[in-house]
Amino acid sequence: AGRRADADAYRRRASRMMLRSLVGDRRGVTATEFALVAPAFLAFMFLIIDGARMAWSFQALQEVATNTARCAALGATGCTSSADVKSYAVARAAANGVKIDAAAVTLTSAATCSSVSGMTKVAISASYQGASTKLLPSSLTTLATESCFPTAPSS
Repeated sequence: AGRRADADAYRRRASRMMLRSLVGDRRGVTATEFALVAPAFLAFMFLIIDGARMAWSFQALQEVATNTARCAALGATGCTSSADVKSYAVARAAANGVKIDAAAVTLTSAATCSSVSGMTKVAISASYQGASTKLLPSSLTTLATESCFPTAPSS
């Protein structure tokens, strides 16, 4: 029984010493903290990047709507019919890196915009597929914008 008591005492002392050395040991703390923080940090960064992509896409659509409304209102070359205006918008969007189809473009001649009549109005509604809209529940899957330009008098 004496040997067993000595062995138990030795194990207790050894485990206390090991516990003390582990409590005081700081090796690996940085790696552990990084493993805990990195996933949340990276997710946050990717959401910021995806949000910036969405804002850029919306701004590009706004620019396309503004230039398309101006082209249609002035009756510029290549913007004389509704089909021409829609083709112009699709080409302009493609040049800006945004893919839309002609069905996403709506042209309204003789529209009233902000209580001003005699305007040419172009509305664009395009779907947006970003990483965050696939991973998280989001209502921001469609980007819609419109722009008006005064219609030039017929000559």
